[in-house]
Amino acid sequence: MTELLRRAYDPASFRTQGHALIDQLADYLEGVTDHPANPYATPQDSLSVWRSLLERGAAPEEVYRQLLTDNVHLHHPGYMGHQVVPPAPLTALGDVAASLMNAGQAVFEMGRPGAAMEQVVIERFAELLRLAPTTGGFLTSGGTLANLTALLAARARQWPAGSDAWQDGNATVRPCLLVNAQAHYCIDRAVRIMGWGAEGIIHVPADGELRMRTELIDGLVADARARGLTPIALVGSACTTSTGTYDNLSALADAAERHRLWLHIDGAHGAAVRLDPGRQQLTEGLERADSLTLDFHKMLMTPALTTGLFFREGGDAYRTFQQEADYLLGRSGAAEDDWSDNARRTFECTKRTLSLRVFTLLTTYGPEVFRDYVVQVGALGRTLAGLVRRHPNLELFMEPDVNIVCFRFVDAALPAAQRSAVNTLIRATLTEDGTYYIVQTKIAAQTYLRCTLTNAFTTERQLADMLARVVDTGQQLLSLRAALPL
Repeated sequence: MTELLRRAYDPASFRTQGHALIDQLADYLEGVTDHPANPYATPQDSLSVWRSLLERGAAPEEVYRQLLTDNVHLHHPGYMGHQVVPPAPLTALGDVAASLMNAGQAVFEMGRPGAAMEQVVIERFAELLRLAPTTGGFLTSGGTLANLTALLAARARQWPAGSDAWQDGNATVRPCLLVNAQAHYCIDRAVRIMGWGAEGIIHVPADGELRMRTELIDGLVADARARGLTPIALVGSACTTSTGTYDNLSALADAAERHRLWLHIDGAHGAAVRLDPGRQQLTEGLERADSLTLDFHKMLMTPALTTGLFFREGGDAYRTFQQEADYLLGRSGAAEDDWSDNARRTFECTKRTLSLRVFTLLTTYGPEVFRDYVVQVGALGRTLAGLVRRHPNLELFMEPDVNIVCFRFVDAALPAAQRSAVNTLIRATLTEDGTYYIVQTKIAAQTYLRCTLTNAFTTERQLADMLARVVDTGQQLLSLRAALPL
């Protein structure tokens, strides 16, 4: 054993480093508003900083301090950017413990506590979301992977008799699915990964608020079958990424039953709204889905990536992967109620102990903490929409379903053809300033500013100040527009 290895594993050094880090993190949380919400740096500037730290062998305290200084600050009330929550601090402690234990979750004997906690988390959230008593599932690494896994299960159950997609591929079948044209891009990606090609995804047009036009589904299914395609699944959004719009889930469930399709709901962001008593109507029909994706890191206070994949019939989770790995899993014919060996159902083999993050919040604060969070950020969405609606220089895209709000700067002196360019410049200007972090999106080929309100401590005053900066920046740009590339 070398002295260097002894130092690397020394418990006393770990104790000192750990105490120092927790103090740093607690100080950071207390003073997070001393930072800009989004410290601006170019990629090259950032690369130079971190190369320098490596070259001089910086101590852990300096590395962590630089991380806390340079990062986007999700815990800052001025953070209104992408769909990632500021994690509850307790979850970070769980990650420290789980990382030190480093127990993979493929098989029970390697990760007993994590596997048991995962089963409890799935059971508890199936109850909280009011899903069917037969519901089963697991945690996985992100909504993209969860959606692909669900669609592979759909393929296995829905594949025409006389053929086996796992063994034979797509040689004898031309499969397809139907999805809202505004759905997350990962659905299109999943279709192409499965080898279904461009014809394998049928985009159902959306209405003016970007909800799927469910009245078109019957005709599109009939047309697909007339063209020799085999519709496998119907995919709904709860909610869409760009605008936070919910599809009519009950109508989708009716259509799936009429056409005997697998119904998958991508609820990565918005399925958690089921916990909000004032917005539960948005998720009516959720319990009828064959599979459901839910990101705990978007609306449920946990670090990324923590995603739940739920199946209405728990045994369907075992349809996805049908292969043998005797060194790890034994034979492929194991009982379908064997929840303990996760690798039978998930892409991951060496999976992190994701369950500890959620389990500790449940045991410490109870499910009410998740409800309170969802209600609070939803209320912030309504507040921001009201402020936008009342401002003469701002235009709201739609009343928000949840905590995603899209709007844009407008002015009588601003030609319609230049609105997108000006709003793009407004966003770029605010990004460089860093006081507030907002993003942008395209709706009907027009640029809108987009806020996702994930910080429960953001106030109405801060929302109003952010909008004032948007308007002031827009008016300054208008005064200079002769010199701008508009």
